[in-house]
Amino acid sequence: MQRLFITLALGLLSLALGACASQESRPAGSVAEAEPPELILVAGASGRVGRYVIGHLKEQGRSFRSLTRNRDTAIERWGQAYADMNWVEGDVRDAARMQEIMAGVTAVISVVGSREISGPNSAEFVDYGGIVNLVEAAKAEGVEHFVLLTAIGVTDPAHPFNKATKGALEWRFKGEEHLRDSGLAYTIARPAGLVNRPAGEQGLLIEQGDNWRPLLRSTLSRDDLAQVLIECLDNPGARNATFEIANDPTQAPGDWRAQLAELEADQR
Repeated sequence: MQRLFITLALGLLSLALGACASQESRPAGSVAEAEPPELILVAGASGRVGRYVIGHLKEQGRSFRSLTRNRDTAIERWGQAYADMNWVEGDVRDAARMQEIMAGVTAVISVVGSREISGPNSAEFVDYGGIVNLVEAAKAEGVEHFVLLTAIGVTDPAHPFNKATKGALEWRFKGEEHLRDSGLAYTIARPAGLVNRPAGEQGLLIEQGDNWRPLLRSTLSRDDLAQVLIECLDNPGARNATFEIANDPTQAPGDWRAQLAELEADQR
């Protein structure tokens, strides 16, 4: 019995020493670190596009954080169905607050949009200044992908909307350029005129080059748009690409994912 005990003890000691030797000989950094769990920040989540985005994210069971200036106002606007949407309060014009809110975020979908022509809530401070704050906070956090919503015609100062809003589209374009120059992986979507219409009623036309004149009177379902913005996070063709998008009854409703996959990356 004593001999058996000694044999077992020596065997266990040998295994322990072998395990230690194995750990000592393992190259540093050979064990892959676990990737952080997905967390999507939706900036402008209480807006007319944002509510569709967070609604679809919840349906898909994805982890997200809904940024709004005022949670109570958001729920009052869209109803109690939107009460449990992981709201966080903050103003994109507040750079320090954006740094706080970005903690743990792995992707951003920004559907922020100013509605005032002048003053502190105008495009200069929201569509440009606010986007700069979001982009810089995303860079500091190491965000994997940033999806930005702007508008068709942002590259053309002669666009009638640009004239009517005293250069709002120009500020949006400057926001685009800041994102392109940031080093972040990104997608920029420029929609036609937005309307409230259920997704899937019409197909989608996706183009590049900001040839906005043929699309000037086109419309786009906000519901369709929300699904496209989410898809941009996962579709490799959308990486570092800019595109225009509108509903098109001549297109098959399900073909837009293939169109995204065939996008050309921006040339810088």
